[in-house]
Amino acid sequence: MTSMSQPHHRIAFLLSQLGADAASGFEQALQSLHITPSDAGLLRLIGRTPGVSQRVLSQQIGVGPSRIVAVLDRLERRELIERRRSRSDRRSHEVSLTANGQEVLAEIRPLAEAHEQAYTDCLSLDEADLLRSLLGRIADSRGLSSEIHRGTAVG
Repeated sequence: MTSMSQPHHRIAFLLSQLGADAASGFEQALQSLHITPSDAGLLRLIGRTPGVSQRVLSQQIGVGPSRIVAVLDRLERRELIERRRSRSDRRSHEVSLTANGQEVLAEIRPLAEAHEQAYTDCLSLDEADLLRSLLGRIADSRGLSSEIHRGTAVG
């Protein structure tokens, strides 16, 4: 069969190829900050929900509690986050950004925006909106979050 008779032929391949390229490019963009894309996503998530529990973070990104603790330990050593015992549940820790963490998060934004722009420069605004909408529909149909990669290799 020709590709003309298979309208959905190679879409998943192209998405995979673009995803790998985008992930690699974003990783390179973050090198100057000495953080990984998963660190950036976690800082963004913590920045949006200050005081979030380690357990909730673990659930939101889809990794086990021991893996999230290791990553949070590393971010805490870099003074990007702080953990405090919850006042409502002494067994739980709440996670927030430090002033340094807020600065790094602010530095991530322009890097992420430039990275995004590099991928959409070849599209008109209407085309970019359509692509965002279509990709969002595909992600929704697959149960994926538009906020964070679940099961991301954190570490």
